Amino acid sequence: MIGNQHANQNGSFPIAQLLTVAAVASILGVSPKTVHKLVRDGKLPCVQVTTRERRFTREQVQEYIRSQSTSIRIDKRDPRPVKSPSKKGGAKSTGVSGTDLRKEIRSLCR
Repeated sequence: MIGNQHANQNGSFPIAQLLTVAAVASILGVSPKTVHKLVRDGKLPCVQVTTRERRFTREQVQEYIRSQSTSIRIDKRDPRPVKSPSKKGGAKSTGVSGTDLRKEIRSLCR
């Protein structure tokens, strides 16, 4: 027995069906060019059938998906309110309204 595979009656092990580049691209939701790039970058292992043909085992694709998966941690104990910035212009941003400025200028001119 190798891994979880059992030998056949003649002592050989079953060979899993290999996936094409197009099938892997469809599974991952990317283009075939992206699959080739992932192989070149060493992120996705493959079975090199010929110099131009690549195939993939289901385990290779599943391991790639596992390696790229992340879990998002949500901290529900410490909710922080969202603070939005004040709008530009107006009395809130300057601290002084336009009418107050006019009154101040008039008082200085007298």
